[in-house]
Amino acid sequence: MGMDACLRVLAFYARDCTAATRPRIPRHMQQALSIRAYAKLNLYLEVLGRRSDGFHRLESIFQTIDLYDRLLVRRDSQQQGIVLTCDLPGIPTDARNLVWRAASAYVAGREIEAGRLHFTLEKGIPHGAGLGGGSSDAAAVLRALTQLLPGWHHQSDLMRMASDLGSDVPFFLVGGTAFGEERGEVLTALEDAPATDITLIMPDETLATPRVFAALTEQERGPRAGRGVAWFREPLRRSAWSAVFFNRLTAPAIRCCPTVSALLGGLSAQSVPCLMSGSGAACFAVGNCISPVSGRTWRTRFLSRAHSLGEGQPV
Repeated sequence: MGMDACLRVLAFYARDCTAATRPRIPRHMQQALSIRAYAKLNLYLEVLGRRSDGFHRLESIFQTIDLYDRLLVRRDSQQQGIVLTCDLPGIPTDARNLVWRAASAYVAGREIEAGRLHFTLEKGIPHGAGLGGGSSDAAAVLRALTQLLPGWHHQSDLMRMASDLGSDVPFFLVGGTAFGEERGEVLTALEDAPATDITLIMPDETLATPRVFAALTEQERGPRAGRGVAWFREPLRRSAWSAVFFNRLTAPAIRCCPTVSALLGGLSAQSVPCLMSGSGAACFAVGNCISPVSGRTWRTRFLSRAHSLGEGQPV
């Protein structure tokens, strides 16, 4: 499977288009749609060593969950530019934001034809949590613009754009359950994991991904051999979470934020499978649990690929 499988998953919303078949855009058009950008968990995350470009080689199992940001996208063909507003103070609304950068990448070279794109971002995914909120927002922009400006890019272009925007962005064009390699952008779509209820807990502290990777010891960093995608298929099918759950970044995250240790220890004491997601600081457990630390708690669940890739709705 791999990249080809990812492109097949995208086929239902990305269309090839030649100059001869490119749809004509009316002289004046106003369009708007609302789309959900779902969060992810890492059910497994191993560091296999450092690459020559400075990034780390990873193996990961990604899983979409029912926690999301909402993105309202408005297009006006009589105006120009990209505008972003966000309901959460402190979130940048310029080219530092992945929403802005994703839109810019999609319309590059055809800005006049694209008109004005206005994005209103309503944050439901916490920042600094290891849940992929910014990456999911970027992918939601690409998905939304394939509806508002259909036929502008081939399927492979969307995946390249996503990879350029960030290591996790391509996963959010695949959704559901997937196996990631290299930076996480080389993906194999897996059969949806069984429906599973999750308690997600975000402590008051946040963690920045670069800080956690920088805190890896040389032993933790590797190099080491990976398991490969075939190893995961059966335990995922059986919901054998004790066999799957692992995160190499837990130890460095705890050194940066000791609250993660208290959180995982308190969850383990409730005799439930639990894990930190990504580079933290959010942690999750299977079933309904009580948070052992101060912070925010969500009762959520795994989402299927079809659900996580739902189209934007006109507004």
